[in-house]
Amino acid sequence: MKKLFSTISLLSLFYFFNVAKANEYEFLTGIMSGNKVTFSGTTADGVSTTLNSYIGSDVSIHVDIEDGIYDEYDGKVYFSTTEKNAGNVNTSSYLLEYDLVNNTITKLSNAPTSDMVLYPKGVTQMISEKEDGSIHIGENSAVFKEENGREKFWAQDANGKAIPIDITNGSKLLINGRDVEQSINNVGALSAALTGLPTVPIDTTYACGVGTGTHGGDFAFSGGCAYKVNETLSINYATSIIIPGQDYTGDFEDQFSARAGFVWKLGQAIKPTQISMKEVKELKEEILALKENNQNIISQNKLLLARLEKLEKIALTEDNSKDLAIYKLK
Repeated sequence: MKKLFSTISLLSLFYFFNVAKANEYEFLTGIMSGNKVTFSGTTADGVSTTLNSYIGSDVSIHVDIEDGIYDEYDGKVYFSTTEKNAGNVNTSSYLLEYDLVNNTITKLSNAPTSDMVLYPKGVTQMISEKEDGSIHIGENSAVFKEENGREKFWAQDANGKAIPIDITNGSKLLINGRDVEQSINNVGALSAALTGLPTVPIDTTYACGVGTGTHGGDFAFSGGCAYKVNETLSINYATSIIIPGQDYTGDFEDQFSARAGFVWKLGQAIKPTQISMKEVKELKEEILALKENNQNIISQNKLLLARLEKLEKIALTEDNSKDLAIYKLK
Protein backbone atom coordinates (compact mmCIF):
# COMPACT_ATOMS: atom_id res chain seq x y z
CA MET A 1 0.00 0.00 0.00
CA LYS A 2 1.30 3.45 -0.91
CA LYS A 3 -0.01 6.96 -0.31
CA LEU A 4 -0.41 9.55 -3.02
CA PHE A 5 0.66 12.98 -1.81
CA SER A 6 -1.07 15.37 -4.24
CA THR A 7 0.50 13.63 -7.24
CA ILE A 8 1.53 10.11 -8.13
CA SER A 9 4.25 8.86 -10.41
CA LEU A 10 2.77 7.16 -13.45
CA LEU A 11 6.07 6.06 -14.85
CA SER A 12 6.36 3.05 -12.56
CA LEU A 13 2.62 2.31 -12.67
CA PHE A 14 2.50 2.12 -16.45
CA TYR A 15 5.77 0.25 -16.69
CA PHE A 16 4.15 -3.14 -17.10
CA PHE A 17 1.12 -2.09 -19.15
CA ASN A 18 0.92 -1.26 -22.83
CA VAL A 19 -1.05 1.98 -22.53
CA ALA A 20 -0.86 4.48 -25.36
CA LYS A 21 1.54 7.33 -24.58
CA ALA A 22 1.95 6.01 -21.03
CA ASN A 23 5.59 7.01 -20.83
CA GLU A 24 4.67 10.58 -21.74
CA TYR A 25 3.08 11.13 -18.28
CA GLU A 26 4.94 11.14 -15.01
CA PHE A 27 2.18 12.28 -12.66
CA LEU A 28 -1.53 11.79 -12.10
CA THR A 29 -3.43 14.85 -10.84
CA GLY A 30 -7.05 15.40 -9.89
CA ILE A 31 -9.16 18.59 -10.01
CA MET A 32 -12.57 18.82 -8.26
CA SER A 33 -15.22 21.23 -9.43
CA GLY A 34 -18.74 20.98 -7.98
CA ASN A 35 -19.85 17.36 -8.29
CA LYS A 36 -17.16 16.52 -10.86
CA VAL A 37 -13.57 15.30 -10.51
CA THR A 38 -11.20 15.29 -13.48
CA PHE A 39 -8.03 13.17 -13.66
CA SER A 40 -5.15 14.34 -15.81
CA GLY A 41 -1.74 12.99 -16.83
CA THR A 42 1.12 15.42 -16.46
CA THR A 43 4.51 15.18 -18.16
CA ALA A 44 7.85 16.08 -16.56
CA ASP A 45 7.61 19.43 -18.33
CA GLY A 46 4.32 20.21 -16.60
CA VAL A 47 2.09 19.67 -19.64
CA SER A 48 -1.25 18.28 -18.48
CA THR A 49 -3.63 16.10 -20.52
CA THR A 50 -7.16 15.20 -19.41
CA LEU A 51 -7.52 11.42 -19.07
CA ASN A 52 -11.02 10.91 -17.67
CA SER A 53 -13.59 12.44 -15.33
CA TYR A 54 -16.30 11.29 -12.90
CA ILE A 55 -19.56 13.12 -12.01
CA GLY A 56 -21.16 12.51 -8.61
CA SER A 57 -24.90 12.20 -7.92
CA ASP A 58 -25.14 15.05 -5.42
CA VAL A 59 -24.35 18.76 -5.35
CA SER A 60 -20.64 18.51 -4.54
CA ILE A 61 -17.99 15.80 -4.50
CA HIS A 62 -14.75 15.56 -2.57
CA VAL A 63 -12.09 13.06 -3.69
CA ASP A 64 -9.21 12.55 -1.26
CA ILE A 65 -6.35 12.72 -3.76
CA GLU A 66 -3.78 13.02 -0.99
CA ASP A 67 -4.73 9.73 0.66
CA GLY A 68 -5.16 7.74 -2.53
CA ILE A 69 -3.65 4.26 -2.68
CA TYR A 70 -2.67 2.26 -5.72
CA ASP A 71 -2.29 -1.34 -6.73
CA GLU A 72 0.95 -1.66 -8.70
CA TYR A 73 0.11 -5.17 -9.86
CA ASP A 74 -3.25 -4.38 -11.50
CA GLY A 75 -2.48 -0.76 -12.31
CA LYS A 76 -5.43 0.71 -10.35
CA VAL A 77 -5.70 3.71 -8.04
CA TYR A 78 -8.31 3.99 -5.24
CA PHE A 79 -9.61 7.30 -3.85
CA SER A 80 -11.80 7.90 -0.81
CA THR A 81 -14.82 9.91 -2.00
CA THR A 82 -17.50 11.89 -0.13
CA GLU A 83 -20.59 13.61 -1.54
CA LYS A 84 -22.55 16.46 0.04
CA ASN A 85 -25.95 18.03 -0.55
CA ALA A 86 -26.89 21.69 -0.76
CA GLY A 87 -26.86 21.96 3.04
CA ASN A 88 -23.23 20.77 3.10
CA VAL A 89 -24.30 17.52 4.74
CA ASN A 90 -22.56 14.24 3.81
CA THR A 91 -24.88 12.05 1.82
CA SER A 92 -22.60 9.12 0.85
CA SER A 93 -19.03 7.82 1.11
CA TYR A 94 -17.41 5.33 -1.24
CA LEU A 95 -14.27 4.53 -3.22
CA LEU A 96 -13.49 5.54 -6.76
CA GLU A 97 -11.38 3.04 -8.67
CA TYR A 98 -9.35 4.56 -11.48
CA ASP A 99 -8.03 1.90 -13.89
CA LEU A 100 -4.78 3.16 -15.39
CA VAL A 101 -4.71 0.38 -17.97
CA ASN A 102 -8.18 0.86 -19.44
CA ASN A 103 -8.61 4.53 -18.44
CA THR A 104 -11.91 3.82 -16.67
CA ILE A 105 -13.44 5.08 -13.41
CA THR A 106 -15.67 2.81 -11.30
CA LYS A 107 -17.67 3.57 -8.15
CA LEU A 108 -17.11 0.87 -5.48
CA SER A 109 -19.98 1.32 -3.08
CA ASN A 110 -19.17 -1.76 -1.00
CA ALA A 111 -15.39 -1.48 -0.99
CA PRO A 112 -13.51 -0.64 2.23
CA THR A 113 -12.19 2.86 2.57
CA SER A 114 -9.11 1.93 4.66
CA ASP A 115 -6.64 -0.87 5.34
CA MET A 116 -6.78 -2.23 1.80
CA VAL A 117 -4.35 -5.11 1.19
CA LEU A 118 -2.88 -4.71 -2.28
CA TYR A 119 -0.95 -7.76 -3.50
CA PRO A 120 1.80 -8.12 -4.39
CA LYS A 121 3.51 -5.30 -2.57
CA GLY A 122 6.39 -3.60 -4.33
CA VAL A 123 5.89 -5.29 -7.67
CA THR A 124 8.19 -2.76 -9.34
CA GLN A 125 11.02 -4.12 -7.20
CA MET A 126 9.89 -7.73 -7.61
CA ILE A 127 9.71 -7.69 -11.42
CA SER A 128 12.18 -5.83 -13.59
CA GLU A 129 13.26 -5.83 -17.20
CA LYS A 130 16.94 -5.60 -18.06
CA GLU A 131 18.56 -3.97 -21.07
CA ASP A 132 19.06 -7.35 -22.77
CA GLY A 133 15.28 -7.94 -22.74
CA SER A 134 15.29 -10.51 -19.92
CA ILE A 135 12.61 -10.36 -17.21
CA HIS A 136 13.87 -10.82 -13.64
CA ILE A 137 11.60 -11.84 -10.74
CA GLY A 138 12.95 -11.04 -7.29
CA GLU A 139 16.38 -10.03 -6.07
CA ASN A 140 17.48 -13.67 -6.19
CA SER A 141 16.05 -13.89 -9.64
CA ALA A 142 14.16 -16.33 -11.75
CA VAL A 143 14.97 -15.09 -15.26
CA PHE A 144 12.92 -15.37 -18.45
CA LYS A 145 14.23 -14.33 -21.85
CA GLU A 146 12.87 -14.86 -25.35
CA GLU A 147 15.68 -15.37 -27.82
CA ASN A 148 15.92 -16.92 -31.28
CA GLY A 149 12.33 -18.17 -31.14
CA ARG A 150 12.75 -19.85 -27.74
CA GLU A 151 11.78 -18.86 -24.21
CA LYS A 152 14.82 -19.36 -21.97
CA PHE A 153 14.54 -19.81 -18.22
CA TRP A 154 17.23 -19.93 -15.54
CA ALA A 155 17.94 -18.76 -11.99
CA GLN A 156 20.66 -16.62 -10.47
CA ASP A 157 21.59 -15.21 -7.07
CA ALA A 158 21.88 -11.55 -6.03
CA ASN A 159 25.40 -11.45 -7.52
CA GLY A 160 24.22 -12.64 -10.92
CA LYS A 161 25.73 -16.13 -10.55
CA ALA A 162 23.74 -18.98 -12.06
CA ILE A 163 22.26 -21.30 -9.42
CA PRO A 164 20.35 -24.62 -9.63
CA ILE A 165 16.56 -24.75 -9.85
CA ASP A 166 15.34 -27.39 -7.37
CA ILE A 167 11.77 -28.71 -7.65
CA THR A 168 11.05 -29.74 -4.03
CA ASN A 169 8.37 -30.25 -1.37
CA GLY A 170 6.58 -32.96 -3.31
CA SER A 171 6.10 -30.96 -6.50
CA LYS A 172 6.77 -32.74 -9.80
CA LEU A 173 8.25 -31.26 -12.94
CA LEU A 174 6.02 -32.25 -15.86
CA ILE A 175 6.67 -31.93 -19.59
CA ASN A 176 3.58 -32.58 -21.72
CA GLY A 177 1.99 -34.28 -18.73
CA ARG A 178 4.96 -36.60 -18.03
CA ASP A 179 6.87 -36.64 -14.76
CA VAL A 180 10.48 -35.93 -15.78
CA GLU A 181 12.10 -37.70 -12.80
CA GLN A 182 9.85 -40.73 -13.21
CA SER A 183 10.55 -40.85 -16.94
CA ILE A 184 14.31 -41.01 -16.25
CA ASN A 185 13.79 -43.88 -13.81
CA ASN A 186 11.52 -45.65 -16.29
CA VAL A 187 14.13 -45.47 -19.05
CA GLY A 188 16.67 -47.05 -16.69
CA ALA A 189 14.25 -49.82 -15.71
CA LEU A 190 13.25 -50.53 -19.34
CA SER A 191 16.89 -50.71 -20.44
CA ALA A 192 17.86 -52.95 -17.52
CA ALA A 193 15.02 -55.34 -18.33
CA LEU A 194 16.16 -55.63 -21.98
CA THR A 195 19.69 -56.61 -20.96
CA GLY A 196 18.39 -59.87 -19.48
CA LEU A 197 17.29 -61.23 -22.86
CA PRO A 198 19.31 -63.34 -25.36
CA THR A 199 20.89 -61.73 -28.39
CA VAL A 200 22.64 -64.81 -29.89
CA PRO A 201 21.65 -68.48 -29.36
CA ILE A 202 24.62 -70.47 -28.00
CA ASP A 203 23.90 -74.18 -28.42
CA THR A 204 20.64 -74.04 -30.34
CA THR A 205 19.20 -72.27 -33.36
CA TYR A 206 16.40 -70.53 -31.44
CA ALA A 207 16.23 -69.08 -27.91
CA CYS A 208 13.64 -66.99 -26.03
CA GLY A 209 13.60 -65.44 -22.57
CA VAL A 210 11.93 -63.05 -20.11
CA GLY A 211 13.56 -60.51 -17.83
CA THR A 212 12.97 -57.73 -15.34
CA GLY A 213 14.75 -54.54 -14.38
CA THR A 214 14.53 -51.70 -11.87
CA HIS A 215 15.92 -48.18 -11.53
CA GLY A 216 15.05 -45.52 -8.97
CA GLY A 217 12.22 -47.63 -7.55
CA ASP A 218 10.49 -48.18 -10.91
CA PHE A 219 10.13 -51.70 -12.36
CA ALA A 220 9.84 -53.11 -15.87
CA PHE A 221 9.31 -56.54 -17.47
CA SER A 222 10.71 -57.72 -20.80
CA GLY A 223 10.46 -60.58 -23.28
CA GLY A 224 12.28 -61.45 -26.50
CA CYS A 225 13.88 -64.08 -28.75
CA ALA A 226 17.06 -64.69 -30.75
CA TYR A 227 17.37 -66.84 -33.89
CA LYS A 228 20.51 -68.19 -35.57
CA VAL A 229 19.88 -67.97 -39.32
CA ASN A 230 23.23 -69.58 -40.20
CA GLU A 231 26.79 -69.77 -38.91
CA THR A 232 27.44 -66.08 -39.54
CA LEU A 233 24.07 -64.35 -39.05
CA SER A 234 21.79 -64.16 -35.99
CA ILE A 235 18.78 -61.90 -35.41
CA ASN A 236 17.10 -60.83 -32.16
CA TYR A 237 14.05 -58.81 -31.09
CA ALA A 238 12.62 -57.87 -27.68
CA THR A 239 10.34 -55.45 -25.86
CA SER A 240 9.98 -54.20 -22.29
CA ILE A 241 7.10 -52.46 -20.49
CA ILE A 242 6.73 -50.48 -17.27
CA ILE A 243 4.57 -51.99 -14.54
CA PRO A 244 1.17 -50.21 -14.77
CA GLY A 245 -0.16 -47.90 -12.07
CA GLN A 246 2.22 -44.93 -12.26
CA ASP A 247 1.02 -41.32 -12.26
CA TYR A 248 2.02 -38.82 -14.95
CA THR A 249 3.42 -41.43 -17.37
CA GLY A 250 1.99 -39.84 -20.49
CA ASP A 251 0.62 -41.89 -23.38
CA PHE A 252 1.00 -45.66 -23.69
CA GLU A 253 3.91 -45.38 -26.12
CA ASP A 254 5.87 -43.62 -23.36
CA GLN A 255 5.64 -46.72 -21.13
CA PHE A 256 7.47 -49.35 -23.21
CA SER A 257 10.66 -49.87 -25.21
CA ALA A 258 11.53 -52.27 -28.01
CA ARG A 259 14.65 -53.35 -29.85
CA ALA A 260 15.59 -55.42 -32.91
CA GLY A 261 19.01 -56.22 -34.27
CA PHE A 262 21.32 -58.74 -35.89
CA VAL A 263 24.78 -60.16 -35.24
CA TRP A 264 26.89 -60.82 -38.32
CA LYS A 265 30.14 -62.69 -37.78
CA LEU A 266 33.00 -61.57 -40.01
CA GLY A 267 36.16 -63.59 -40.68
CA GLN A 268 37.10 -66.99 -39.30
CA ALA A 269 36.79 -68.13 -35.71
CA ILE A 270 40.13 -67.76 -33.91
CA LYS A 271 39.33 -69.68 -30.73
CA PRO A 272 40.44 -73.36 -30.93
CA THR A 273 37.41 -74.45 -28.91
CA GLN A 274 35.00 -73.09 -31.48
CA ILE A 275 33.65 -75.55 -34.05
CA SER A 276 31.09 -75.02 -36.76
CA MET A 277 27.79 -76.82 -37.09
CA LYS A 278 29.25 -78.65 -40.11
CA GLU A 279 32.16 -79.86 -38.01
CA VAL A 280 29.76 -81.01 -35.30
CA LYS A 281 27.83 -83.03 -37.85
CA GLU A 282 31.02 -84.62 -39.22
CA LEU A 283 32.18 -85.41 -35.69
CA LYS A 284 28.88 -87.13 -34.94
CA GLU A 285 29.21 -89.24 -38.10
CA GLU A 286 32.76 -90.26 -37.12
CA ILE A 287 31.62 -91.24 -33.64
CA LEU A 288 28.83 -93.39 -35.10
CA ALA A 289 31.33 -95.07 -37.42
CA LEU A 290 33.66 -95.75 -34.49
CA LYS A 291 30.81 -97.26 -32.52
CA GLU A 292 29.93 -99.52 -35.43
CA ASN A 293 33.56 -100.63 -35.81
CA ASN A 294 33.78 -101.22 -32.09
CA GLN A 295 30.73 -103.48 -32.22
CA ASN A 296 32.33 -105.46 -35.08
CA ILE A 297 35.51 -105.91 -33.05
CA ILE A 298 33.53 -107.06 -30.03
CA SER A 299 31.68 -109.62 -32.20
CA GLN A 300 34.97 -110.90 -33.65
CA ASN A 301 36.45 -111.19 -30.16
CA LYS A 302 33.52 -113.29 -29.04
CA LEU A 303 34.06 -115.69 -31.96
CA LEU A 304 37.76 -115.98 -31.21
CA LEU A 305 37.07 -116.68 -27.53
CA ALA A 306 34.64 -119.43 -28.50
CA ARG A 307 37.21 -121.09 -30.75
CA LEU A 308 39.85 -120.81 -28.02
CA GLU A 309 37.59 -122.58 -25.56
CA LYS A 310 37.11 -125.45 -28.05
CA LEU A 311 40.87 -125.79 -28.50
CA GLU A 312 41.37 -125.92 -24.71
CA LYS A 313 38.84 -128.75 -24.42
CA ILE A 314 40.60 -130.73 -27.16
CA ALA A 315 43.94 -130.26 -25.43
CA LEU A 316 42.61 -131.53 -22.11
CA THR A 317 41.14 -134.73 -23.60
CA GLU A 318 44.10 -135.76 -25.77
CA ASP A 319 47.15 -136.04 -23.47
CA ASN A 320 49.35 -137.70 -26.14
CA SER A 321 48.96 -134.94 -28.62
CA LYS A 322 52.26 -133.06 -28.76
CA ASP A 323 51.02 -130.60 -31.33
CA LEU A 324 48.32 -129.17 -29.17
CA ALA A 325 49.71 -129.21 -25.61
CA ILE A 326 52.71 -130.31 -23.56
CA TYR A 327 51.29 -129.92 -20.06
CA LYS A 328 47.93 -130.75 -18.71
CA LEU A 329 45.79 -127.94 -17.56
CA LYS A 330 44.62 -128.30 -13.97
